[in-house]
Amino acid sequence: MLHFVHITDTHIGPDKDFILYDVSTLRSVETLVEKINRLPVRPDFVLHTGDIAADASPQAYRLAAEAFAPLEMPVYYVTGNHDASPLIREYLPMGPKEDLLDGALCYRVDIAGQCLLVLDARGPDEIETHGQLSAEQMDLLADEVRGGRGPLSVAIHFPPFELDSPWLDEAMLLLNGERLHRILKPAAPRLRGVFFGHVHRGMQVYRDGILYSSVGSTFCQFAAWPGRERPVKESPSPCFFNLVSLSAQRTVIKEHFILAH
Repeated sequence: MLHFVHITDTHIGPDKDFILYDVSTLRSVETLVEKINRLPVRPDFVLHTGDIAADASPQAYRLAAEAFAPLEMPVYYVTGNHDASPLIREYLPMGPKEDLLDGALCYRVDIAGQCLLVLDARGPDEIETHGQLSAEQMDLLADEVRGGRGPLSVAIHFPPFELDSPWLDEAMLLLNGERLHRILKPAAPRLRGVFFGHVHRGMQVYRDGILYSSVGSTFCQFAAWPGRERPVKESPSPCFFNLVSLSAQRTVIKEHFILAH
């Protein structure tokens, strides 16, 4: 059994006093790191599905590196819309991995007989909070689907398709998510999950035999009710993380939260 902790949307700022939505984002991460190190099970790694920083500045990534450094297991990062892949590469250490493309933060991790494929869907600034996967990454994913054999997980920042909440569906999606799903469908029997962030709350979608799963933010959750036309911060907003357990046959996701602020 493979265990990892899924976190997302930490939005660490350029200085230690940075506050977002009335919360110290850095303090939330520091408290979470302490909690992860004290879990009764030792995760194999931590997966951060993006928006590490609130703004893509070297100062923010230096603080992020300091905050995550005490973790007693490797961390793997995904590029979010607030992130910059070159700065993640420069400032944030990760565990053993195979880089698949120059420039984009696209890589694979082989661990305990399973494969984690990380995709970089940070698009041009013109599409703002949407994401878009390059043709090169789609081809890499198709090659893995055709040629891979063991259990596969995929990590990306953006949800691939609509989530029954108008403001999310209008502004937060992976623009070529339907193509991503079509590529993944043949791998459904061995696909343990597609793990994403960006939406600031835990959601699960099961489609064509594929599980898509997000986790709440470490500091701020947004309401996503059907019919909701604009983002509204929920209060209070605990610090969320998921403990994910993967075997060759199943996926188990356990949601946890702490009161970090």
